[in-house]
Amino acid sequence: MPQTFRDAKCYRSMLFVPGHKLDWMLKAPKYGSDALILDLEDSVGVAEKPAARNAVAEAIKALRDRPVGLFVRLNGWRTGYLIDDLSAVVDKGLDGVMLSKTEDPEDVTALDLVLGELERSRGLPLGRIEICPYPESAVAMYRLYDICMASQRVKRAGAATGPNPRGDGGRSLGLQYDDEEAVEGVAFGAYSVLQARAAGIVHIEGAMCGQLGDLDLVRRLGKKSKRMGASFGSAIHPSHIPIINEIYSPSQEEVDEARGVVSALAEGIARGDAAVRYKSKLIDFANARAAMDVLKKAEAAGMDIGDVPKLEIPAY
Repeated sequence: MPQTFRDAKCYRSMLFVPGHKLDWMLKAPKYGSDALILDLEDSVGVAEKPAARNAVAEAIKALRDRPVGLFVRLNGWRTGYLIDDLSAVVDKGLDGVMLSKTEDPEDVTALDLVLGELERSRGLPLGRIEICPYPESAVAMYRLYDICMASQRVKRAGAATGPNPRGDGGRSLGLQYDDEEAVEGVAFGAYSVLQARAAGIVHIEGAMCGQLGDLDLVRRLGKKSKRMGASFGSAIHPSHIPIINEIYSPSQEEVDEARGVVSALAEGIARGDAAVRYKSKLIDFANARAAMDVLKKAEAAGMDIGDVPKLEIPAY
């Protein structure tokens, strides 16, 4: 049976913004990220959470007609804050929620049910709001495939280079390195990508740089993440966004090559050949699928992909 991949809007970059800083949220789109993550969890103190919910709700109303994705990082289950978070922010314009400290598939299933009830009661399209699980413990990372399969709302997941060694995930695994570029995280990242892709997730998150002023590190981590299967990156500082957008946008050379592959195969199929020679290489439907992925990402990034022939590509 062919694998089904979950389609969703392509984002190259997502910028975290503290949920209690209304002025920061309102000006955040000017920095050029494709989506914003309005944070109600770690960046907001307990005493500030009620006011932060109101501020995030106000920001969603103000920004929902802007060409930027709007996501909210929720507090996790078992904190006593999650239901209040959802009640405040589920509204027209909300594109998705990040579920902090996702532990098991039931966490996602329960969130799916609550979102469905809120969508129905508030007249919103049923099933539109995404769930982005954030596994931050060893057991949750081990269960990532099942977590992704718990709801069709899950369309983005994974951590291409593994957990941050200084974050909750790294602490849960007992990682003993401090270098964000260390190779020790590669095995965990590869396993994360494998589980997410096996669940049909094609939007994979890359490493997020924790060094605010080290733009060279942002670039190195982004390129490494992309090589390991990431399709977008998150940032905690606006200065990281231009670099992330560049890394996760196809180059003009990649677009030209992809268009050439699709055109050559289309001409071959018109002659009755499903495998053809192109620039000293033999290409077939597998190459065309990869090329179409590049062209789709380029269109999402606002690039002109030129004239591309229509090509019916068989399922996997």
